[in-house]
Amino acid sequence: MDVAEQASTERFLVFIERLGRIIELASGGVCVVFCAAMFAVTILGVFFRYVMTSPFEWTEEMARFLMLGLGFLAINIAVRRDEHIKIDFLLGYLPPVVAGFLAWLVDALIAFFLIYLTVKGWSMATRTMMTAGTVELSMFWPYLTVPLGAFLSLVQLVLRALGRAVGGLARAGA
Repeated sequence: MDVAEQASTERFLVFIERLGRIIELASGGVCVVFCAAMFAVTILGVFFRYVMTSPFEWTEEMARFLMLGLGFLAINIAVRRDEHIKIDFLLGYLPPVVAGFLAWLVDALIAFFLIYLTVKGWSMATRTMMTAGTVELSMFWPYLTVPLGAFLSLVQLVLRALGRAVGGLARAGA
């Protein structure tokens, strides 16, 4: 690999890293806001229910919607960091080629699931005509966190796979 190709590869890897980091920071910021709001709404609900004995009807439902958004938007952070739930104790006993193949297979299965979740989640969000029971909020917004979280996770998975593939080719060509 000549110097120009190596520089181009390095720029591409930096671009992948920056894009993944921007997505991670943006969704992480939204998760922090959702978590703080969920905490505040829950404390407010408990205070008015047990101290003031005049509970708000909307706090439980709003806390649930915030938890849904927090959970689905946080998935892409775990995918980017490769910290999602997995069982990898067996990989240490396998030859590196087999372990690498299994890692790609697992990523492919996760990608298929995320594509399915994005498509079905978008269909669910766009077809709903329901509104929340205690809050005048279209269920489109809470449902939207499902396809959005799945899509961002898919992007992070593709970026991670591209980084591994291009990085591996660059190391092999060097």
